[in-house]
Amino acid sequence: MTVEQPQAMNPSVSTIMRPLSDAAGWMKLIGTLGIIWGVLLAFTIVGLIVAWLPIWMGILLRRAATESEIANRTGHESNAITATSSLHTIFKVQGVIVLVMLAFWTVGIVFAILAILASSGDTQAFGAVPFVR
Repeated sequence: MTVEQPQAMNPSVSTIMRPLSDAAGWMKLIGTLGIIWGVLLAFTIVGLIVAWLPIWMGILLRRAATESEIANRTGHESNAITATSSLHTIFKVQGVIVLVMLAFWTVGIVFAILAILASSGDTQAFGAVPFVR
């Protein structure tokens, strides 16, 4: 059984992590609001499907804030890695969400344009036979 040696203070880690540590209060606030938003979403039927996303991202953001404060204070590289890894996951998930929403918006716009064209009375645009009595 090996005993892990405590990390030595690394001043460069503290210097690098200072901007994140300075923003930790805001990160915790946004993380907490994300968790609250997820809980509120869970009260709706559709929200049950996606409520876990803002909760998970809020937890990750709060973890990144806490770890960045610890890394700034102690200079431990492992805390800095955990903080930046959490931010990495948040940005990847947010990117996927944005891409999915763009796809939904594009499909919605196409359907809206088709609906407008269909309701304009120009039935020949779709090759349909007009209603004749």
